[in-house]
Amino acid sequence: MQAVSPRRELFEAVQTVGRAVSGRTSLPILSHVLARPVGDGRLRLMATDLEMWLECSIGSRISFGFDDGDQPGFTFPAKLFTEMLGAFAESDVVLDRPDVKAKTSVRCGRSNYELLGLSPDEFPAPPEVDHIASFTIAGGLLKSLIKEVNFAVSTDETRVILTGVLLKFDGTAIKLVATDTHRLAVTEGNVASGDGAGNAVVPARAMNEVLRLAGDDDAVQVVLANGQARFEFRKRADDKDTDAATVNGLDGRFRVDTTTMITQLIDGQFPNYERVIPQNYDRKLTIDRGDFIASVKRVAIVAKENAQRVVLETQGDQLALTAESGTIGTGRDEIEVAREGADIAIAFNAKYLADALNAIDAEGVALEMTEPLRPGVIRPVGGNRPAYLCVLMPMQVI
Repeated sequence: MQAVSPRRELFEAVQTVGRAVSGRTSLPILSHVLARPVGDGRLRLMATDLEMWLECSIGSRISFGFDDGDQPGFTFPAKLFTEMLGAFAESDVVLDRPDVKAKTSVRCGRSNYELLGLSPDEFPAPPEVDHIASFTIAGGLLKSLIKEVNFAVSTDETRVILTGVLLKFDGTAIKLVATDTHRLAVTEGNVASGDGAGNAVVPARAMNEVLRLAGDDDAVQVVLANGQARFEFRKRADDKDTDAATVNGLDGRFRVDTTTMITQLIDGQFPNYERVIPQNYDRKLTIDRGDFIASVKRVAIVAKENAQRVVLETQGDQLALTAESGTIGTGRDEIEVAREGADIAIAFNAKYLADALNAIDAEGVALEMTEPLRPGVIRPVGGNRPAYLCVLMPMQVI
């Protein structure tokens, strides 16, 4: 069997699927990338650590030998193969397996290697994702939704359920929720089309891969199942001659080939987050988001020496941000606000406050509060994401 592919496309594909390669495993095959022909002049590449599978295909000129069998293919050590492709000159890469053994010739320009891989038959097949619910959403919108909540995912492995993002699909819209118990981020958006309904807790690692894989103009199809979720990323065609199709009602032309990610879901019951969201407030501050971020950044220089505590205190139409440290001293900054209700002094973690503000794509924000020791809620003012909110637990005002 022989496959000939452009170096750049092969390099990018190996880099993409290589993110699923296991760094520490007792199964040697999991450190390899599998490459197999899939017909119509395409070469499919796949890698996995048994928790996540990444797969993509590229154009390739493929020819078969008499003894190639029913499932020919190549396997390569992912790290070594990526390094080789990165060093090759810009030319076609020829993968040539003269017999059914795992030894493969790799040629590019004047470079020639003989690599010892493993049998393609050893590579674990991806799980079947039995459909419970599915939807198609624009890649740009999905990325925005993930960015709005990903910062609030917990890194505490003792509460595994909080190390993922809750994805809720009701047939017409999706809602994403993340919390580490100190803060809660919630957002939602409409989908282009959908079928069924379901919930899933997607690992943060998988959500980060979606951010990397999804293009703003992509159509992303998400399939939810028992224990797994599948994300398919369809790229918009670059020219009119490319074979293309309209995907689930989204306008535009898309390449038929896709990049696919399958991920195991986190098993367990996600906390009842809705009861944490305050249903009313008696104090509200409307603030320019840029001014707020800059002010928090300035006082955080001192706050980082004192558990990141920053005190917000209103004085009419002014908001004073202060921080104290026994080793540094004090820092104070003021910005203008539009205040509703009585004055208040309340403390928040400066990093958590900055994370919430940076996730918002709007000129202004509203900070809703009741009492100094009750949660505050940050919402966007203006912009195109009105459904977003972030609940922040306060700190003691000392």
